[in-house]
Amino acid sequence: DYFETLVEGQPEILDQRARYRHWANEFESTGYTFAMPVVYPWSWTYDWYDFDVPDYRWFYNMLKVASNAGQHRQRGIPNITFVHWHTVNVGRNVGDGAEEGGPTVPQFSEWAYQELLWHLLLRGHDTLFLWCMTSENEKEVALLHPVWAAAQEYGEFLDHGVPVTFEVPDQPGTVVSGLRLGNRVLVRRTDFLENDAPVPLRIGVRSVSVPFAPGRCHIITL
Repeated sequence: DYFETLVEGQPEILDQRARYRHWANEFESTGYTFAMPVVYPWSWTYDWYDFDVPDYRWFYNMLKVASNAGQHRQRGIPNITFVHWHTVNVGRNVGDGAEEGGPTVPQFSEWAYQELLWHLLLRGHDTLFLWCMTSENEKEVALLHPVWAAAQEYGEFLDHGVPVTFEVPDQPGTVVSGLRLGNRVLVRRTDFLENDAPVPLRIGVRSVSVPFAPGRCHIITL
């Protein structure tokens, strides 16, 4: 978040120009009762990657953060996730935790952001906590609320389903997420390159075929 600083010399994993560091498990020592990962389009992350698809520079980093939180949260710990669409620029502090005057980068598209929200819900995130400035509120709500409302059709999966994958492709292509409930799997695929062919998804010891269904979820029976 805003208060973080990169300490040189610490162990890290390089991914293009991104530097991933170890994140300590603070729950046992602090008594925290829920997790609040921050899934924002921070302005500096755009230039960490060289993808030719601008949206995937945002999507890749934000889904990596979300997948890490969803995969490693402890059983029984709710994931209440901060989300935000407007680019969070880093520059001069203007109060109330907000900053402006950072580098100019392309805005994350509305379509890709809403697809990201779906993938969060299918990767172990229990609800979405919108943060924004007052001037951004109308647009932020208009993007978030339709996804949340539509997701309630799959409330049983959201409440009791288990994520089947946390894989994030390291190049623009097809991203798939899903929740398994018994012998059914709720899946959603997002394509960043043209591809209308079915794609495989590994679930345990078997592989299933995920059909092309832009803008829709799909339930597969195992």
